Amino acid sequence: MKLSTTTKKFLGNSGWMIGQQVYYMLLSLVIGSLSARYLGPSNYGIINYGSSIISFFSIICKLGLDGVIINEMIKTPEKQGTYLGTALAMRLITSISSFFMVWAFVGIMEPGNKEIIIVTVLQAFAVILQTYEVFTYWFQLKLKMKYVSIATMVGQTAVGVWRVLLLVNKASVYMFALSSSVLALISGIIVAISYSYDHEREQKLKVSLADGKYLLKNSYHYIIAAVAITFYMQIDKIMIGKMIDSTAVGIYSTATLIAGLWEFVPTALVNSSRPLIIEEKKKSDDAYIKKFQMLLLGISVLSLAVSVGMMLLGKVAILIMYGRDYLEATAPLSILIWSTGFAMLGTARGIWLVTEGYNRYSKNMVIMGAILNFLLNSLFIPKWGITGAAITTLISQVFVSLIAPLLYKDTRRFDRIYFDSFKLLPEVCNKAKEVIKKRK
Repeated sequence: MKLSTTTKKFLGNSGWMIGQQVYYMLLSLVIGSLSARYLGPSNYGIINYGSSIISFFSIICKLGLDGVIINEMIKTPEKQGTYLGTALAMRLITSISSFFMVWAFVGIMEPGNKEIIIVTVLQAFAVILQTYEVFTYWFQLKLKMKYVSIATMVGQTAVGVWRVLLLVNKASVYMFALSSSVLALISGIIVAISYSYDHEREQKLKVSLADGKYLLKNSYHYIIAAVAITFYMQIDKIMIGKMIDSTAVGIYSTATLIAGLWEFVPTALVNSSRPLIIEEKKKSDDAYIKKFQMLLLGISVLSLAVSVGMMLLGKVAILIMYGRDYLEATAPLSILIWSTGFAMLGTARGIWLVTEGYNRYSKNMVIMGAILNFLLNSLFIPKWGITGAAITTLISQVFVSLIAPLLYKDTRRFDRIYFDSFKLLPEVCNKAKEVIKKRK
């Protein structure tokens, strides 16, 4: 079976992104777990508590552009340079503002707690440095995430060396807090250089106030949606920190980290599929829906396999990676692992919402999920602790990904599209068998 050029580019693009995340996972298994052991659940919890607060502001900085800018660059290729330049300027302004807002917010949340304030501010420098992520829209569009992946791996390697030196020298928690900023700095420099030398880049970066307003008009739904998603993904750690303590945050963060280790695969598939699915929409509705269903099916099958495997081996994974001090993370992990699959379905659904022009519904769905998450956390954390927070996350993810679309006439079709995707399973299996036979 001869693969088309587009398919080869898709596979190569996905392969690079998956490879980068595998590399990151291996680093996390070794250096990340050693760092967590060294810091202990309490200091590890302080770092994660601070990063949860930062998440709210860093997601605002993205301005929801992830959901619309690639679509706009495909529709109007002659304005790609203007869209990127405008997005870069907007992102830089909001990032600098967000840095100071993080500083003020943590000061209000934790008055007098200098340790948490300093740790959070040191991590918050990454918010400004991550402005380089605007260039990744270009590489996604051109299916050239190879350059972003290489840049990220170089940054991750540097951070790995940094952390080893910190461990050897028995450094303070403050130095560990700088790791995310170091990663963003190195990765950003390499990505920016790669973009400037890309031979396909014919247009110069320009800033347009009118185009900025246009992008915001189309993306503000995603800004609100992203904030709401971050709220129900991160509020549990903040509530655990306030209702229990930083040690509980450290243990719970371990469960969320392990549960999310596999997400790089569906994320890579979604990012690589996005331009292909949007392009297919121009040619044929049926072909476009089928491509979208193949993506949904792939995520579902992966999720099932990973979730069952983690339920069986989760305790062993925690012992090997983090040690006995973190064993309490076993129960939350066995629940959270199922929630990640539903979260990835929600991410993939974003492609469909953009191409169908249903952007406005995304924010409503996740706002409802955020409210549900907050209410359930308020009830479950006092009763069941970190396991209660994990149950809340799973319920919220199921609600947002499959139940919320049923509440709107335009989006009800998504559930039918999703469940019909399982009808493609025999076809996918047959194709896989053909490929295996030919390779033999």
